[in-house]
Amino acid sequence: MSASGTGGTEDEGTGGQRRGDWRRRRRGRVDPETAAIAAQELEENRNNADSPGDLADAAQASRTLASLFEPFLDRIGSYGPPIVLAGIFGLISGIVVVAFVGSMRTYGYVDIVIGGVLVLTVALISLSSVMAAFLSRTGRYGINSLIMILAFTGIVVLINFISFENNKRSDVTATNQFSLAQSTKQLLRELKEPVRATAFYADSDSLGPNPDQNTRDRLARRAQVEETFKEFEALRSSKFSFRIVDPIVQPEIVRVYFGSLPTPLIQETIVVEGLDSTLTHVVQPSNINYSELEQDLYTSILVVSGQDRKTIYFLSGHGERDLDTTNAGPGGDPSGYDNIRAALQRDNYDVRTLLWSPLDENVFVPGEPEVNCVSSDLNCRPSAAMVVIAGPKDSLPVAHASALNRYLLGVKQDAGGNIVDRREAGRLIFLAEPQTPESFAEFMASWGVFISRGYIRDQERSVPNLPHTLQIQASNPVDLPDEVKQSIDFEAAVGIIAPKGQSLGVTRMPGAAPIQVASDPIRSSLPLAITSSSSYLIDDLNRTEPDTGRDGQNDPRGPFFPVYYVEALGPIGAQPPTSAIEDTDITRMVVFGDSDFVNNLNYNLGSGADFFLNSANYLLGDYSLVSIRPKAFTFREFNLNRNEYNFVRFSSWLFMPGILGLMAALVWWVRR
Repeated sequence: MSASGTGGTEDEGTGGQRRGDWRRRRRGRVDPETAAIAAQELEENRNNADSPGDLADAAQASRTLASLFEPFLDRIGSYGPPIVLAGIFGLISGIVVVAFVGSMRTYGYVDIVIGGVLVLTVALISLSSVMAAFLSRTGRYGINSLIMILAFTGIVVLINFISFENNKRSDVTATNQFSLAQSTKQLLRELKEPVRATAFYADSDSLGPNPDQNTRDRLARRAQVEETFKEFEALRSSKFSFRIVDPIVQPEIVRVYFGSLPTPLIQETIVVEGLDSTLTHVVQPSNINYSELEQDLYTSILVVSGQDRKTIYFLSGHGERDLDTTNAGPGGDPSGYDNIRAALQRDNYDVRTLLWSPLDENVFVPGEPEVNCVSSDLNCRPSAAMVVIAGPKDSLPVAHASALNRYLLGVKQDAGGNIVDRREAGRLIFLAEPQTPESFAEFMASWGVFISRGYIRDQERSVPNLPHTLQIQASNPVDLPDEVKQSIDFEAAVGIIAPKGQSLGVTRMPGAAPIQVASDPIRSSLPLAITSSSSYLIDDLNRTEPDTGRDGQNDPRGPFFPVYYVEALGPIGAQPPTSAIEDTDITRMVVFGDSDFVNNLNYNLGSGADFFLNSANYLLGDYSLVSIRPKAFTFREFNLNRNEYNFVRFSSWLFMPGILGLMAALVWWVRR
């Protein structure tokens, strides 16, 4: 009883609070000092308030300035969702206009500002709700998701930016048919002035709703031209630009280049101009389909860039290959050199025929023309930068050999019969044959280059069913002896066989003679191609199987070198120079054991054309032109010897079916 009475007394003394409810007890306590201060302030306020009007004024003064706008802000807040939607729409539409409509970019920026102001206004009015939404569990998850999305978007944008600045295209075709040649890329990178190409094509709208077949073909050619222009312009470091002009709509541009020439004659014309030099050149297409437009543009750019044209002379009069055989048919004579002439002209070379009649003894290789000479005079021909002797069949007269010797030595005979120096020693490409005339062989031997009689029969690399046709691979520079690498300008010479680090492919030589070079102090050489160890030299052109010694007559066994690069200071027996050697004192030549590998028939087969053109570029010092050139679409053969053919046949019959049978047996064994 006493316990319950005591508990009741305690509850009453604490204002009815239970003993265990400490929260109520804490709020119930009042600090005596705090209570005294509060009572004093209340008394002062009562004394200062003389009347009820004063109390009302004090209350009115305590209201904040923001409370005056509360009704207006509440009114705006009631329309919050539609205002936010309008702001978001303004932001999106403004971004789209800025990104895609350049002419209305200013309005797009205004749209973005208005949308941002609307969204920000609603957010400030409902700041407490916005903060509560962000701080809630759903808001935190949303913020995390937004951060992840922004991070992912930023990474994607960064990757795209890096890839755009460092884009790399890969052409997986064997001949790089869909890429610009390395020489073209280098030319565009090294342009010293802006170059612009202007193509005159009528728009499809001005051609009528129902164009005929010729018009459709013209539109297809226009698309090809425009695509090629874009390839040129895509090289970011180049100074090349282009434009497509409709001669019907913009006749004033036509008059700039062609004056009053009728518009129909301007259609499908391409003009390349140097914007600083104001030089112009009309592109001469190699064919109507523009299949070689890259090379045509390359030549025009070289012309407007002001680069001097070097003259290459092909010797004629001794049964050499003909440069112009168009009278033999649309494709020319298969044995002619029309294609190689066109390829040299695309490299901005002036290609001419040097005709020496067998009965004419007053012959010479053109040197520097005289001042004020008459263009019809033989002495007015441009100086020879290089001479090509391609597959001669007749003998070489002594007077002709002397003229070639003077050219290679870098001297010439003036009008008085005196020997004077030319600008530099000569450059020569000689294309031999298994049956090269003795006089030409003796001339080359006088310069330390020996051409063997007969052809190389390679049992490993000859084309199946064509035993005379040799498939050669350019020499691997790594496998060459160290003394060879040190005795010649090795790094530059390697550019012939491995331009820009890309090795030449297989070259097909239909009947190639082996080449040997003398070793002496005034001569250095580098083999550019080599055969396998299973090759033989057969002197009888009618025999295809080598004689390995069963009857006591052995055919010489290889490997052989069908291509050589040679540097010489003079012919055999010349004395070594006693003074410093200048670069212009060195005679340079490339000797091929075959002349058929670059004729019209074989021009697009293998890498023979690149081999020849790279040799010419290197001999002339045009190292930037040395490259692997794009090939035309040609029929590609899959050549197999007998063993390879049997392997393909029996593996297709037995190998794949056998694997499937073994897999079926394995599955049966596992599930049995």
